[in-house]
Amino acid sequence: MKISLDWISDFVDLAGIEAETIADRLTLSTAEVEGYEVLRRSVEGVLVAKVKSVKPLAATGEGGHRLSLAEVDCGGRRFTTVCGAPNVKAGMTAPFAPAGVKLVGDREIRVGEVAGQRSEGVLCSPMELGLSRWHEGLLVCPDSLQPGEPLAAGIPATDIIVSRIDVTSEFDPSPRPVATMRLPELAAIFGRPLKPLPMVDLSRFAGLRPYPLTVDDADGCPAYGCIEFDVLAAAPSPLVIQRRLHALGQRTFNLMVDLTNYVMWELAQPMHAFDARHVQAIRVARMGREGTFVTLDGQERRMLPDDLLIWNEMEPVALAGVMGGLNSEVEESTGRVLLESANFKGSRIRRTSVRLDLRSESAQRFEKNQPPVNVKLAIARLLRLVEESGVAYQATSSFTLAGDLKDGYRRLTLMPGQLQKMAGVEIPSDRVVEILRSLGFEASYQADGRFEIGIPPHRSEKDISIPPDIAEEVLRVYGYGKIEPRMPATPLKPLYVNQRLRLEHKARRLLAQSHRFIEVHNYGWMDDRWLAQLGYDPQDALKLRNPSTQHTRRLRTTLMPNLLALVPQNRTHRDSFRLFELGHVYRAAEGGSSETTSLAGVSYLEGTSGLEEHFRSVKGALEDLGRMLGREPLQFSPAKAELPWQTDGHWVAIRQGQRAVGGLGVLAGLVHQAVVPEGGQVVWFEIPFDEVEGTVHPELTYSAPPVYPGSWQDFSLLWDQAQGFVALEDRLNAFAHPLVMRREFLYAYKGKGLPPGKASYTWRFWIGAWDHTLASDEIDGFRTAMLDFLKSQDIAMR
Repeated sequence: MKISLDWISDFVDLAGIEAETIADRLTLSTAEVEGYEVLRRSVEGVLVAKVKSVKPLAATGEGGHRLSLAEVDCGGRRFTTVCGAPNVKAGMTAPFAPAGVKLVGDREIRVGEVAGQRSEGVLCSPMELGLSRWHEGLLVCPDSLQPGEPLAAGIPATDIIVSRIDVTSEFDPSPRPVATMRLPELAAIFGRPLKPLPMVDLSRFAGLRPYPLTVDDADGCPAYGCIEFDVLAAAPSPLVIQRRLHALGQRTFNLMVDLTNYVMWELAQPMHAFDARHVQAIRVARMGREGTFVTLDGQERRMLPDDLLIWNEMEPVALAGVMGGLNSEVEESTGRVLLESANFKGSRIRRTSVRLDLRSESAQRFEKNQPPVNVKLAIARLLRLVEESGVAYQATSSFTLAGDLKDGYRRLTLMPGQLQKMAGVEIPSDRVVEILRSLGFEASYQADGRFEIGIPPHRSEKDISIPPDIAEEVLRVYGYGKIEPRMPATPLKPLYVNQRLRLEHKARRLLAQSHRFIEVHNYGWMDDRWLAQLGYDPQDALKLRNPSTQHTRRLRTTLMPNLLALVPQNRTHRDSFRLFELGHVYRAAEGGSSETTSLAGVSYLEGTSGLEEHFRSVKGALEDLGRMLGREPLQFSPAKAELPWQTDGHWVAIRQGQRAVGGLGVLAGLVHQAVVPEGGQVVWFEIPFDEVEGTVHPELTYSAPPVYPGSWQDFSLLWDQAQGFVALEDRLNAFAHPLVMRREFLYAYKGKGLPPGKASYTWRFWIGAWDHTLASDEIDGFRTAMLDFLKSQDIAMR
């Protein structure tokens, strides 16, 4: 972005202040300035000329355009020149550089012969004059200029351009911002008076007919204003308008196009001028269907139903907030104009412009949610510029408005000491009031220490809405450099550690990184249709008043139904997978409700073989979880089934000490048929995680290795498979002997040579003593005790 100090000088006199100082103060007080440059124009000796005649020549110029021989009048002095500009025509007014004048690049004009014709000077384009890079045609001057008048009278030889300002484009339209900068801030920073931005009083047109206007989409277009008037739309703009637009990189076209661009740079309010011959009534509405629309650049654009357009009754004439249409643009013959000034919803404009890759100047400004009051101010400002241009106009309608301009001051209170706390420095109350008033705010200091502030309507609600925004406004002008940096005083105290959350993270890492589980997140409610298939009807479920569907009205009381629903969805893609969820469950409780955290998982494996190994693998993951938590290990024992997926003989309760903390099992029966009707095995577990005890940093325990050598003995035991592995393990837990140091499960065998229904489970018992080497009779004594125990428990050896 850029600002022209020539432009700003209309409102704030910065004479005597160096450009470097201006750039530095803007950076410190408003927004970052990356640099400035002196724009030097080659206007010395260039004259205003009236083209008297144009004769086409057979030759063509460098750009491929047909050359013409033109005769120009420079106030009684006549010259001939060979010109290649496509827009040269008899009767136009344009800059002429006679022999001896230097144009851009120190190119000195000399009398010469071009295409066999005598050429005594050059009719100039903006690029040749150093105004900008545009060279496609001549700079067209207003006809009010007198031939022979020095061009420098309307275009100064220099301007200072401050460039690349990092601003949000939340401009102050009234009073007085200009060229991408808030002028009240600029005037306040340098302590210079601020001149008002001249505007037309639109009430003088109140007696005329209102223009036919309807807005069908008030959300997409909160405010829309327009006025119709007769004017020579294609007349050239005044030189002051053209030079300033070119200085900011904006090409000039004609009076109406240039003035809408000029006001957009001043107020950040995009406008559009329609040829009123092609528009009879305005309607703002969505496209409503898929279709196409040809924009001003001649491109056919694909429209979606939600795209907002401006309609001439039933025919679209503009893509709202982005670009006008090809069928209603201002032409050379346009004598009546309908001027539009609107406020559009920023998100809607951005969505359309990004999808169409049409990032127009208009769209980029509307995206930032301009204040609605700009709608009226922009029209009042543009009509004043028409008057100042000397081009006559006659309004044929009143200023017509649909929507809310929000033109009242918004109220905000800063409580006693609030500004000082946010600023970190004591600013005198009278200085605060003075700064805010200089920026266009209403401000007063109350006896109790409050600041009562009125936010002007031209400041966007997204820009100014909360007390910190006011503090920023004050500090910009007060000066950040006046605030002494210091570290905040903060008492030192131990960092709060959420123990339960850390335990949850440890559980997640263990299951995901060590046991191939994938974490999932399901909805917090259950589907009644799926619960019916499982045969589960929770009586203590909380019911939603506004469920997403009629079937999802109950909050989950357990994680299992939703996890089991994922099995058939994923088994078509994978032969095996493991899923877990750590989430909240909800239950109705006496006098209210409860919300707790649960950990659950499912493991799927295609086929029917290896079910016991599959079960033990998941059981091993939970045993690792118990060890990681660092408290009492998890234990597994048969229990009575209470839930549909808990089938007797196919599940065990999980305990930690004397407390039940969950369940682990294999799907069987009707639930198995509902989840995997085509076959396959599913191991499940669920643990009420809030009931599991653990520590983030478990205590480290150390046992010294035995000094004396020990021994070990293996026992292969026959056991009824129907009773299950856990039942056998419980039996063995009852065996106690002073020489046993630990017990280790080795493997299971279910192959040939075993009695029907039996399996062989092999354990290794490590035996030893801390104070001596075992003697043979001690080893034999242990074996005898072990065999006697097995016999008492009716457990056979293989």
